[in-house]
Amino acid sequence: MSLDIPTLLLALLSGYLMLGLQLLVARRGALRQPELGLWTWGSWGFVLGFAFLGARVVLPVWVSVLLGNAFLFGGILLYVIALQRFVRQPWPAALHWLAWLAAVSWTGMMLEMPLHERTAWLSLAYAALLFPGVYTVFRHGWQAEASLRAVGVTLGIAMIALVMRGWHAFASPDQYTDLLRSSLGQGLTFLCAFLSLMGAGFGFVLASFERAAIAMERLASHDGLTGCVNRSSTDDLLAHLLERGRREGSPVAFAMLDLDHFKQINDQYGHQSGDASLLAFASEVRGRLRASDVLGRMGGEEFGLILPATDEPGALRLLEQIREAVAALKVQSRDGRSFGMTVSAGLVVAASDSGLSADRVYAKADKALYQAKHAGRNRIERSPVSPNQVVDS
Repeated sequence: MSLDIPTLLLALLSGYLMLGLQLLVARRGALRQPELGLWTWGSWGFVLGFAFLGARVVLPVWVSVLLGNAFLFGGILLYVIALQRFVRQPWPAALHWLAWLAAVSWTGMMLEMPLHERTAWLSLAYAALLFPGVYTVFRHGWQAEASLRAVGVTLGIAMIALVMRGWHAFASPDQYTDLLRSSLGQGLTFLCAFLSLMGAGFGFVLASFERAAIAMERLASHDGLTGCVNRSSTDDLLAHLLERGRREGSPVAFAMLDLDHFKQINDQYGHQSGDASLLAFASEVRGRLRASDVLGRMGGEEFGLILPATDEPGALRLLEQIREAVAALKVQSRDGRSFGMTVSAGLVVAASDSGLSADRVYAKADKALYQAKHAGRNRIERSPVSPNQVVDS
């Protein structure tokens, strides 16, 4: 039994051509990540590499070997660079391209070697170039998109197949007298290695779609500037946590927080400084919250803070810590000027038997916030809640 190498080359050439076209279509649609662009160029490198390897019937062998392997080396390196950037663990680009230059130079020096020796060393060189990509996925990308795990596994299979190809070439030199000669060992390792690389390409497309979907889902529920949940998500979470508090017999505290004189910050220091102050405020508050607490941006400089299973004294202590921390903050404007800010808050604590809806809780906290503003700002006002309060429709 043997596998026809020219047929395999044609099949792999067609497969990588289809992958390259799929990547082009994906990048023209919803996916515009630069990492996908690198993978696209890597796939075209494989197309050209296989084309030159198969063209040795019309080209001088040394041209076929040198250019074919140069493009295949480049394709692998672009795949690795794309993976490292995808998981935000890039190596210096110069290091990759020095490796490519060394591999191509080594290929040129091996042109006079017997084919089995050249095949063995080139296969091991391919495996070595793949190793950083496999390491990156298993070390840094395993907890990222689930589809990326499939990429790591298929790349690992390709690397193992290339090592086995190198070993087989040394062990069975009679099967490597001609690259296009039909041979089970040569054909099987060749097919397994480059088919796995092709599969990694389709997996990378899935991982890119998965990342885009997660980003879109986050944009739908979070504020793009501060990273807080947005108004609609805050409303939904408040209703859910009030219901859970009623079932579990625990209070839920809700506070409206508003940065004082925020318009003056924008007018005096610019809107970018205003954005910086919102980011600093949100970071300061988040640093004091539990995992179960929720900070939402309700709009402009207004924020909503949900504190499940928190009574009034506990909520007041936290809000006072936040008020003091915000008053001590210093933010730098673009022109180097430093400015501070303060925050006012309105608090309502809904006991499990209060009967308050999310809308009523919000309205009471908003009224308490208005009282804090009216009383001079940089203070906390609370709204009293009576047990078994009748819920307004």
